[in-house]
Amino acid sequence: MMKKVMILPLLVAVAFATDFSTMSTEEMMKMRGHVPVEDRPMFQQEMQKRMQNMSPMERQKYKPLKRKDNTKCVRNKGVRKQPTFSMFDLNNDGAITEKELDQARTIRMNKLAKEGKMLRNAGHAPQFATMDKNNDGIVNQEEFSVHQAQHMKK
Repeated sequence: MMKKVMILPLLVAVAFATDFSTMSTEEMMKMRGHVPVEDRPMFQQEMQKRMQNMSPMERQKYKPLKRKDNTKCVRNKGVRKQPTFSMFDLNNDGAITEKELDQARTIRMNKLAKEGKMLRNAGHAPQFATMDKNNDGIVNQEEFSVHQAQHMKK
């Protein structure tokens, strides 16, 4: 009885999941970064299946582009907008504390998740200490700019 109760929600989820196999690869590529969380495993599975069956020339067509400075950009989407100092300086005092940084990140991540964006690098966010170069407990505009420039080089 317990197995039936556990399997029922899974069957319902599968029944209402998006059928990506009926979509063209171009349609799926346009959806990248906007797939609802519950559909991502099926989306990734279908994309992997398609990529494995493509020739290297076809695969190249769907790989993310690289800019002249060797950083990735997504085809037809332009340059990814980087967070600004004011996004983290929640009280507008010209300084970012560790608490403000954490709060602003939470706000930003929740907003992106609600938009259906994939949060692939959320676990790799820099620590406050790496941004606070002079160890005074705050990150000023100059420290933030230096950190952003270094982060973009990576």
